[in-house]
Amino acid sequence: MEDSLSLFLSYFPILFFAIGFIGNVLVIRIVHKTRQMHTPTNYLLANMAVSDVITILLYLCIFLAEDLLGRVSHKFATFACKALNIVEICIMVSSITLTVLALERYHALLKPFRAELRLSEDNVKKAIVFIWTTSVVICFPQFFFAEWNDKHTLCVEPFNTGTEESKIYTLLYFTIFIMQSTVMFFCYGSLIRGLYLTATICSENDEEGNSEKKKLVLTFHLASLAFLIGYGPAIALHILVASGDNEQNYDSVIGALSTFLFDLTLCLNPILYAFRSSSYQQEFKRLLICKKPTPNNDIEMG
Repeated sequence: MEDSLSLFLSYFPILFFAIGFIGNVLVIRIVHKTRQMHTPTNYLLANMAVSDVITILLYLCIFLAEDLLGRVSHKFATFACKALNIVEICIMVSSITLTVLALERYHALLKPFRAELRLSEDNVKKAIVFIWTTSVVICFPQFFFAEWNDKHTLCVEPFNTGTEESKIYTLLYFTIFIMQSTVMFFCYGSLIRGLYLTATICSENDEEGNSEKKKLVLTFHLASLAFLIGYGPAIALHILVASGDNEQNYDSVIGALSTFLFDLTLCLNPILYAFRSSSYQQEFKRLLICKKPTPNNDIEMG
């Protein structure tokens, strides 16, 4: 029973990869090709889509190679072990992007007159460069520490060596995760309070605008929550292994479930945009039926 569940959790994410790849590529194309979508918020969403596409491609290539080749060679296993560290960089990019997005929405809606705190079409590109640079700096040590272990058929990362350095590295990731979670919950909690409880963000004469604000804030909150739920178990598993548990945790149902939840998050963002943003709905439909954009179509997200 346990083996069947692990097998299901291991192979079912292929569907998530397919949906996530198509959806995120469409998001990137929409933001790139549609002038009205060139806003700071959409640039951040496209940045997250890029990191998700890279993650999906790496995961899929490694998964297919292992499945087709059976027992892979030491050279390929070593390459895959190092390549998975690029996934860690992409995960960090997504988490920092979600944090920046939460701060951007917080300042845009609660402090609209503080222009120096707002992202613009120009400085958001600098913010994206900063996000990738910071992510590489944080995750780069894994390229040196990650090694393939033939005996345990396991990629030995800084998280699962059981050394003091492993504990310190895990503590760093856990601290970053907690800080990002705190910022997201504070920002979106303040926005939801201002929109639904105190009505300090709402305009009395613009019901349609108020409805759109509520929808967007809830969409971004759901995207952040989905990421935290998807990546939180992986952090918990890293802590479990770093605390001295053996490597077999990665082969257990807990490890498979952790991976399953994370894989699920890779396809959720485009689905959220498609169902909750009228702008993306229009553009998704236009691309799927190969319809040319309408010049006067005023669509924007953020």
